[in-house]
Amino acid sequence: MVASNQNWSTRTPRCSSEQPCRGMSRFEKSGRHRSRRQMPRRRLPRHGAALLYALFVMTLASTLVIATLDSHVMRYAALRNTKEWDEARYLAEAGLNDAFARLEQNIDWRDGIPTTEFPVGSGATYSVVVSDGADGTVNIASLGTVGNFTRRLQATIKHGG
Repeated sequence: MVASNQNWSTRTPRCSSEQPCRGMSRFEKSGRHRSRRQMPRRRLPRHGAALLYALFVMTLASTLVIATLDSHVMRYAALRNTKEWDEARYLAEAGLNDAFARLEQNIDWRDGIPTTEFPVGSGATYSVVVSDGADGTVNIASLGTVGNFTRRLQATIKHGG
């Protein structure tokens, strides 16, 4: 056998052609074995790993940016729709108030108010239709239009009580 203070890599194999080897690996049998410290580490080929990682990060970032922008666009559209919806109602109320003021001046007034842009140059309009109702009442219908939204308000009033 081999002395214990001898270097592992310089030891002679424990078997020979006369004596069969038992419990030894293929490399130990051939005498070409090395210690673990001397074995070079094999690395897997990593060609393109950085590119793959960069593509993944860019895809993730793009997805987040697109989702955020889509959310903001939807909120803006909802806000714009709400604003125009409210403005159309306010214009319809303005039409009713205009009709009330004209009826206070002349209770027999039934001409209505043609399409009126208010404020001038804004593209927002209102119009009023006035008609006689049952039992001496007056029906007033006002339409306010802003953008794609139209709101209709209706009021029934009675003169003298």
